[in-house]
Amino acid sequence: MDDQVAEAIAAERESLRYDCRTDAARFARVLAPDFHEFGTSGREFGRAEALRIVAASDDEPIEVRDIRGTLVADGVVMVKYTSEHAGRRSHRTSLWRRDPDGTWRIFHHQGTPAAD
Repeated sequence: MDDQVAEAIAAERESLRYDCRTDAARFARVLAPDFHEFGTSGREFGRAEALRIVAASDDEPIEVRDIRGTLVADGVVMVKYTSEHAGRRSHRTSLWRRDPDGTWRIFHHQGTPAAD
């Protein structure tokens, strides 16, 4: 696996950890300033609303299956996986960008409910 893909997958896993999601400052560092999401609800939102939603979420763990990544361009990786949280299964896609200092930040995410 390409090093950049492995790093972006590690960053995705970090963003899904309970201890990251419950630490507002830590989670804020994961999201790029231009973060954008199409949620499983069908709603579209930006960084500020994503931070608010995650801060208000429950403490049930997010299970991740079949995580994989594709190098889109140097410093840009698409991560795909299936998640299960609170009894709902979703297909997820995230786009990660490496900052000049080497930090990976998510700048786009989409969740789609999975058919049972």
